[in-house]
Amino acid sequence: MRKIIELSDFFEKKREKLLSYDIYKEKYEDIVETFDVVGESLNKSQTHLSKIEPVRLMIASRRRSWDAIDFLSVQYSAGIEIKEIRGFYPEVLNYWESYAKYNNIYDSRQTSETDKGFPHFELPGKDFERVNRMMCFGILLGWSNKIPLLVPIIDFNNYQKDGMLERMLGFFVSNRPEPPDSCLRHLPYFKTLKIFSASEKDRPALMAEYLEDWYHASRREPYYDAHTRDISFWGYWSWEAAAITFLLDIDDSSYASAQFYPKDLVDFARQARKDYAPEGADPMAPHELRAKAGDPCPKAGLWQSLDVVPELRRYQQNEEMDNLGSLYGLTVWRFTEQ
Repeated sequence: MRKIIELSDFFEKKREKLLSYDIYKEKYEDIVETFDVVGESLNKSQTHLSKIEPVRLMIASRRRSWDAIDFLSVQYSAGIEIKEIRGFYPEVLNYWESYAKYNNIYDSRQTSETDKGFPHFELPGKDFERVNRMMCFGILLGWSNKIPLLVPIIDFNNYQKDGMLERMLGFFVSNRPEPPDSCLRHLPYFKTLKIFSASEKDRPALMAEYLEDWYHASRREPYYDAHTRDISFWGYWSWEAAAITFLLDIDDSSYASAQFYPKDLVDFARQARKDYAPEGADPMAPHELRAKAGDPCPKAGLWQSLDVVPELRRYQQNEEMDNLGSLYGLTVWRFTEQ
């Protein structure tokens, strides 16, 4: 993953047509330098670290966490193989956890109420798209068993919840509050909510419509028009469209070639469901036996719905699993006992 695509291969491999080699190379070198400099500083002894002001540790680890998610994004856009990107995700998560640790320390030492209480990643602000990317990469790269580790980082001093993120989190984390019917960053994301609540047959058309409007609807997001500015550009991709397609098992044949749809990530996620199942990496095929609404029951016995308010029902083998109109758009059942 920590390798640059050479100019001779770049134009053949890149996934993002608007990404220039000069921007890619400068961004790559800038991020790798951040990894090395911050890593060297934070790997010193605790005695040394205790002498550094908490604000400096917080700022350095925050910069590394921001750069890490950008690194996943730009390496995907540049054409790095998805398996290599997958292998780097746990390291990115470590960087996020490191930032959360130092930000907690900084926050706890503030004496003024106006200087404390800030989130690690402010969801109503421009941090939203970073959290969205981090969640979607975890889902699409086959690391769903890591998603619960993001929850305390996301929740820290974020008292407002987001309708789209909460619906995605509901596939991996129980006991979340009921997801709101609004999004903290209204456009483009609120349009995904009707995809969750739609019937299976209506979802492909709704997702195709979402992708068609996605870039124009993103005009207030920090990534909009980034290719005209500076090295902030890492590619235009609707990561959430891919993650939701995977989670809801939507037939994407009608929008597979849509401009902002990372089709190969969805294909990878679907294959990872099989390849990485022993690691518990897929929400639909973890260690425990699960089935979704409309499936024939794979094993007779007592099943529990994975919902805000779980419900128990007994099914016979091959009996159709019920759709409870779950808040997250898809009723998933977990086998409990015979």
